[in-house]
This record gives sequence, structure tokens and C-alpha cells, in this order.
Amino acid sequence: VGKQPIRETNIYMYLYFVFFIICGSFFTLNLFIGVIIDNFNEQKKKAGGSLEMFMTEDQKKYYKR
Repeated sequence: VGKQPIRETNIYMYLYFVFFIICGSFFTLNLFIGVIIDNFNEQKKKAGGSLEMFMTEDQKKYYKR
């Protein structure tokens, strides 16, 4: 009794927490986007370097004009 933690006594913990969340979010987002781009490039290589594999027939007609 009487030995409870005092709120808002250490502002550096707030700054550390915010910094950790921001850096963690950027790191996770970077990994996620890297996997997507890597898979896209792999599929592009398999198709012979052509983007037409991702297009519908109408898009291919418009692209070839």
C-alpha cells in the first residue's frame, strides 16, 4: 500500500515506445512489400519478361496499339 507506480514520471519511455513502434512498423512494411515485389519479379521472369501475363484480353489489345 502506498507503493504504486507514479504515472508519467519517465518521458524517455514514451519516446522509446513511439520510436520502437514506428521502426517496427517500417520494418514489417518493408518485408511485406519486398515479398510482393520479389514474387512479381519471379512471375515476370517465368513469363519471359513480359507484363502481358497480368493483363486481360482487352488490356492486351489496348497495350499493343
